[in-house]
Amino acid sequence: MKKFLYLILIMPLIFFCGFGWKEKPYIIMSSGTVSKETINRLERVFIAGQRINYAIVAPDGFKYDAIRLQISKRDEKTSNWGFSIIQSRDIFIDKTADIYNDYILIQRPGRYIIQFFYLNNKDYPFIHREFLVQ
Repeated sequence: MKKFLYLILIMPLIFFCGFGWKEKPYIIMSSGTVSKETINRLERVFIAGQRINYAIVAPDGFKYDAIRLQISKRDEKTSNWGFSIIQSRDIFIDKTADIYNDYILIQRPGRYIIQFFYLNNKDYPFIHREFLVQ
């Protein structure tokens, strides 16, 4: 009888918790081209002046057709909690696409954070990643 009660209690939990998982977007960064061969290679250290290619992969597609790219540098001399914004730009993308490719150039060494925001919610990034430029 106890096994039957446990089964009745556990089955709805498995059913309701097991369905509806959405994959979150993620970012791939590479010093070379972003392809299927380099998708598994995790790069976080780059050389100053080098072209840094990135790809945003959104398995379920993008929610909106405009995103904001923001690159911040960690710096102990700033008053903004140690971060200064290096670059910020708005990007219009195809809402039905699941991959967006582009590149950035950073000339000075340091520790950086790349973040992507939807334009209607600029308080919380939907993707962020920290990387180092030497």
